[in-house]
Amino acid sequence: MQYRFWCVGAVLLMALASPVRAQVTIPQEYDKLIKKNGEIAAFGAEGFGDKVDLNSGSLQIVQVDVDLPGNNALPVRVARRFATGDRFASGHFGAWNLDIPYAHGVFANHVNNPKGWTVGAALAADVYKRCSQYGAPPTLWFQGGEFQPDEYWQGNFLHMPGAGDEEMLVPGSSAHVPTDGNTYSVVTKGGAAMRCVALASTSEAGSQGEGFEVVMPDGTVYTLNQMVSRLNEVISKPVDQFALRAGSGKNGIIVTPQAATTFTLARNEVLMYPTKATDRFGNTVTYTWSATNPWQLLQITASDGRQLTLTYMSSTSKMVSTVTDGSRTWTYTNPPEGDTVTLPDGSKWISNLSSLFNLKINTIGSGCDTAGDYSGPPPVLTGTVQAPTGALATFTMQPVLMGRSWVGRSCVYYQSQPIYALEPIGYFTLAVLGKKITGPGLPAAGLSWSYDYGSPNMCWASACTVSSPTTRTTTLTDPDGAVNRYSFSNRFQANEGQLVKTESGWDGTTALRTVDTTLADATAAPYGSYNGESPRSRGDTMSSSYKSPQRKVVTTQQGRIFTWEVATGCVGMPYCFDAYARPTKVVKTTSTP
Repeated sequence: MQYRFWCVGAVLLMALASPVRAQVTIPQEYDKLIKKNGEIAAFGAEGFGDKVDLNSGSLQIVQVDVDLPGNNALPVRVARRFATGDRFASGHFGAWNLDIPYAHGVFANHVNNPKGWTVGAALAADVYKRCSQYGAPPTLWFQGGEFQPDEYWQGNFLHMPGAGDEEMLVPGSSAHVPTDGNTYSVVTKGGAAMRCVALASTSEAGSQGEGFEVVMPDGTVYTLNQMVSRLNEVISKPVDQFALRAGSGKNGIIVTPQAATTFTLARNEVLMYPTKATDRFGNTVTYTWSATNPWQLLQITASDGRQLTLTYMSSTSKMVSTVTDGSRTWTYTNPPEGDTVTLPDGSKWISNLSSLFNLKINTIGSGCDTAGDYSGPPPVLTGTVQAPTGALATFTMQPVLMGRSWVGRSCVYYQSQPIYALEPIGYFTLAVLGKKITGPGLPAAGLSWSYDYGSPNMCWASACTVSSPTTRTTTLTDPDGAVNRYSFSNRFQANEGQLVKTESGWDGTTALRTVDTTLADATAAPYGSYNGESPRSRGDTMSSSYKSPQRKVVTTQQGRIFTWEVATGCVGMPYCFDAYARPTKVVKTTSTP
């Protein structure tokens, strides 16, 4: 395998003219390869809108400021979403993003890739056919260094309020898509199918190519074709850290740098916001965007007469100033005490989450066999949200080492030196350590929840044995002292991130109630042939792409064992599932230990 290294004068000038931005290395983005697809659970009372991924410890907070009821289920609402790990994702409400449906991904901001969302097409004219020729972005050369897509890009995702992100996949040969005469070139694991539409005329200047029309399983159609972009972190690698795959660096290629000792690639996050939503009965919601500022959503209007109007800090800003339904007004400001939402009655939500928003995982160390480490203890960070009642929620977070098991060891080399692992066995991610609520009507000490993520349990496949752990366990302690444990598979390409065991009322030895879950083979008949395929070549691609339905659930409680399992004996199938991975026949039994 040979690699070309070259430098274009225009590219170099572009780099010199670019504003200084924070840089991250490829190992510092290991956590983005493993998506936050674990069991999502609330922190007890959801009064603050906060939820945690019990597998990764990641935090998100969603607050619905205004939601107008109507005579159909299409929402006319303004909601804000805060998520840790969204550095540079400054949105419509500062550290909070507007929580509406959208598609997104992080792409290179390159002279040959100026509007980000491109695909690695055979013809230059086709690189903006991001829907009809859906796939990974192209390999790019910058400052003499090669950047492959799996180094600067971690996939494309469909975000739906209340459901989080799902990876956008290439349909399999037997994909479940509507039979309406349209061509569907993108699907999701959850059953959404996407066809191609032109970009909206109000998209960011210079935008070209295709948008997406998303058909959801319930028949709702979202037209996502308002394209905008925002700065993301620059990806960097040293002169000797070219993308030389497993062993190819041993060929002894010598590269003379022409620009600097560190090669960098500027990046943007590209988003496709909605212009319209239509349910299966023909009801609609229209999203009207400014003709002069593509970030400014001006109105959300439903066919049943509901309407919200948004104003902004200035004509050039994307920061929302007010939202009104015609009789009531919500006001948004960013005073020194934090992001503030003033409700129509004058009460306020005040959040100060900047430390959780801005953290970069600053690990040290390199090589194939390290997950990176801190030169000292990882920093402990806090953020707060204050409710109109005066109650204050304080979130404490810290970078925590998460591990993976049975990972094939494959390295990126420079000459004979391993630089980093293509698939890491360990990675740091910002995880919740605790939450505390204080305020009127609460005990003086407040109410506290604490989290512990246990051993990372990581190993290379060559070193794993039959006794090596293939799960990681999160322990949650409630304010009343009750302890619950949640175990997730961490086995590479085998249900990674999926919940496999829950232990309630843990006393250090046994639990009052234990639920053990066995998952079915993701590639089994009859549903396996309907799976989509991730265009990523690294990360938890099987978990993000393939369905792994529950095959057996065993609940042990109060001296009894309750078993739910999918039956066998269906012709041509190991277990009785249909093509949508739904059980067609189950067996329920009870017994004593």
